Amino acid sequence: MAMREEVNEFLRSLSLFDMSLNQFLIRVVFAAILIIIGIILGKLVNKGIKKLIDKARVKEKTSESFFDLLGWVIQASIYIIFINIALTQLGIPQLTDWLTSILIIIPAFVGALILIGLGFAVAVYLKGIVEDSKIVGWKVLSIVFFYFILFIAIIYAIKTAFVSLDKQFVNTLIIILTAVISAAVAYYHIKKEK
Repeated sequence: MAMREEVNEFLRSLSLFDMSLNQFLIRVVFAAILIIIGIILGKLVNKGIKKLIDKARVKEKTSESFFDLLGWVIQASIYIIFINIALTQLGIPQLTDWLTSILIIIPAFVGALILIGLGFAVAVYLKGIVEDSKIVGWKVLSIVFFYFILFIAIIYAIKTAFVSLDKQFVNTLIIILTAVISAAVAYYHIKKEK
């Protein structure tokens, strides 16, 4: 009995939370149950998406790895939601804030990858349309369309990936990357022409 009171005193002295050991243990068990429910729900939704895609026969037109990525993104998002809810139940603000700031990075990077993939798909599609039109200067125009759309997708992907960083830093990074990428593309096309 004396040890329990010492533990309670120790927990209160940390000023992380004002609750007894029993209350804290109940919250830990509830948080663990929420995480388990999130894992099960995430896996079930991922399997449901795969079955839906198989029934719709969409894989015949698009790569299977794209749908694997889509399923994983949705599954990871469900995990993150339930982990965040579970951490909130613990009642430790320092831990919750720290882990939430880490967990926000995962969907940001996945969103950035999706933006780059979609941008590339749109760029290739529009490049093909310009090439098929055979208008005057179609070669140059198709290359300009391709790189411009890819550039815009990369800009939005960078802003999405680094959403938690200072906007001034992100804008500086974008300017530097723009200069480097522009120089690389120009150098590649000059070398290719020779």
